[in-house]
Amino acid sequence: MKNILNKIKIDNITYLIILISLLSGYIKNTFIIFTIVLIHELGHVFFFYIFNIEIDSINIYPFGGITKVNKKIHERIYKDVLISLGGIIFQILLFIIVYILYNKNLLVTSTYNLFNTYNKSIIIFNLLPLIPLDGNKLLLSICTKFIPFKRSYYITIITSFISLIIFITYNFVLKINDIVINIFLIINLYKIIKDIKYIFNKFYLERILYDNYYDGIINNSSVDKMRIDKYYYFYDGKKYINEKKYILDKK
Repeated sequence: MKNILNKIKIDNITYLIILISLLSGYIKNTFIIFTIVLIHELGHVFFFYIFNIEIDSINIYPFGGITKVNKKIHERIYKDVLISLGGIIFQILLFIIVYILYNKNLLVTSTYNLFNTYNKSIIIFNLLPLIPLDGNKLLLSICTKFIPFKRSYYITIITSFISLIIFITYNFVLKINDIVINIFLIINLYKIIKDIKYIFNKFYLERILYDNYYDGIINNSSVDKMRIDKYYYFYDGKKYINEKKYILDKK
């Protein structure tokens, strides 16, 4: 636990937003939001820990957090789903705790209502299909179960791009927190598009280097059609060869 706490990094902009909020008299609001964001991120950390995925850092921003990990693309799909939903699961558990405290008259109604408003808003925000939010990661996990990885990745990028335009249009206000969120989302989408070749190369490299879990074997004609949970054999004109040899020959 001490090792995990040492990995928590609070962004400088977060400090600025907290300072501005405190000076403006929003002490309770700031404390509630910060608590929810921290608990949400610890939900992801919990499942990373359960699945033995190495954590590099836990970065806390004014509107949420990002946990950077050394994670393979070829994780079991159910693990990716649980990791994506981990933050929301912990927020629900936090709600149960707050609800119990409220019913025992340990919280005033105004604080309880304020918590509910922020907690629901953060859940809804994280379920949006925007890169790098949980909703986008969940969409990718679901897509890779049924269609090729490459196509799934393109779908999540296109979905994120369209959703980002809608989000910025709907949320176009000149508040510092909203501006920071919009810039953050734009930068992360740009990074994913810029690094897309790296992601696809990593996908193929993992299939060569590791003995991943596969729930079926398929004869295929193109590496672009490879699904994350299937093992492939390719016909080279004379015989079928396994995917590791085929990828090494083609890449």
